[in-house]
Amino acid sequence: MTVRRDVLVVGAGPIGLVAALLLADAGVRTTLVEKETEPGDLPRAISLQDESFRTLEQLGVAAALKAESLLDTGSRYFGLGDRLLLEAKPVASRLGHPAKTQFDQPILERLLWERAVAHEGLEFLRDAEATAITQDGDGISVTVTTGDKTRTLTADWLIGADGGRSFTRRAVGIDLAGTTQPQRWIVVDLHNEPRARDPFAEFHGDGERPYVLVPGVKGRLRIEFMLFDDEDPDEMTTPERIRELVVPRFRAELASDDVRRAVVYIAHQRVARTYRAGRAFLVGDAAHLMPPFAGQGLNAGIRDATNLTWKLIEAINGGATERLLDSYEVERRTHGAAMVTVSRRIGAVVMATHPLVTRVRDTVVRTVSLIPRVREFLANMRFIAPPDYTAGVAARAHGVTLDTVTVGRALSQPVVRDATGAERGLDAHLGRGWTLLQIGGPPGAAVDAYWDAIGARRLCVRAPGGEPTEPTDGTVTETTAVLTSGAGTLPVFVAVRPDRYVAAVFDSAGEQRVVERLRAFVDDRSRRTDPYSGAPHPHSRPPLNRTTR
Repeated sequence: MTVRRDVLVVGAGPIGLVAALLLADAGVRTTLVEKETEPGDLPRAISLQDESFRTLEQLGVAAALKAESLLDTGSRYFGLGDRLLLEAKPVASRLGHPAKTQFDQPILERLLWERAVAHEGLEFLRDAEATAITQDGDGISVTVTTGDKTRTLTADWLIGADGGRSFTRRAVGIDLAGTTQPQRWIVVDLHNEPRARDPFAEFHGDGERPYVLVPGVKGRLRIEFMLFDDEDPDEMTTPERIRELVVPRFRAELASDDVRRAVVYIAHQRVARTYRAGRAFLVGDAAHLMPPFAGQGLNAGIRDATNLTWKLIEAINGGATERLLDSYEVERRTHGAAMVTVSRRIGAVVMATHPLVTRVRDTVVRTVSLIPRVREFLANMRFIAPPDYTAGVAARAHGVTLDTVTVGRALSQPVVRDATGAERGLDAHLGRGWTLLQIGGPPGAAVDAYWDAIGARRLCVRAPGGEPTEPTDGTVTETTAVLTSGAGTLPVFVAVRPDRYVAAVFDSAGEQRVVERLRAFVDDRSRRTDPYSGAPHPHSRPPLNRTTR
């Protein structure tokens, strides 16, 4: 008997693994299809942001990855004569994790892979290649070939996480818009680095051969060199040429086993024209390709997976409208395209080699850095803007604000104390689905039935010093005022989406407006079950008739 899946995920790189695990953890019948038999061992991506760690913590792998990572790092930009032009470090994270971290991708992939293999609710097909995709109004089918055997898998939805050369993207008829960077770079990953280096990625635009240096832990070091048009990539990756690039400028000596890998890459600046084709969705490099200079590629992919999976969980359990499914592209494509642009612009600054251009660049950077607001903007890396989902699943209630909570942005994660006296990050109390936070007022203020109907967890957050005489379940107290900063005596509510983004901030007077807005995305009347507990919904009706588009 052929078992129909809820979701098929094609590609078990880090993004496909994150998507599959988020779905499987929610009880979704998920099959993960991967051509390889072992996790990847190439150190491709090297920079991780706080929001990515937030998702990885939910999957239970953040602590192990942090133990193998260089935490809380920044960037330094050098000009002619190796003169420091700018030192930049992200503002301190609101999300409970280091704002920027240098990590090792093979370690991340192994942690996720091992968890996927061990997950009882996840079917993980290895040595299996997707070779055909068809879909109609009832579902989507993927032909999978393993050795000399071929079979067809069917599901309600498909996630293409199969990288920059995505078969899924081609099979569903989505093309990429953008360009290819003409400059080529050689990436040299080294073991056994003898020097203790500062926790900064270094971008050296020396006007001769631009290079990037990124330290890691346990003797790991990455050096990237720009190649010139007349240089042959095969010759430049020979052991002899690698030694010439590295010794003696970066190492006094270089043993053959010190070189982990040396490869030449060409960066692309491309975004899929759409992230959705009917029942198929694209995430990660299948949806966007960007130069590495802003360190956003893998982080954007994890955001994609986190954003999409909760919406598919709603679809599978009957609560999603087409507007919710379409919001994936509304929210993620805009930010993905913006990160491609930022990455390209940083690269253009670093890769300049013309004598006049490099001198002008250095002069401009030094001059604008004399302006306090500009210096702060650059030094705090505010040019890498976080996502803003106000055009998506969000609702505004007029006249109601909290100082540190912004609709459409990620919810801050303060440390809170629960009824047992234990202190943990707020995420530990939010669960996997929707959460309705109450700030101010007595616990348990009356709210619309909509919140219970969509399975929202109720949680009252008190200001420091506001503990009741008898601690109660469903109430936590901030150790330092963050969410409660500026809160009054009347209750204000914060609707938090499953991906930890703020959907709405409202009071009792504005609640109905918020409910009506959110119901256009998540319809409580259509739900068959609570997507995270599996409990039957008390007043369900037939699910959405999902058609391809």
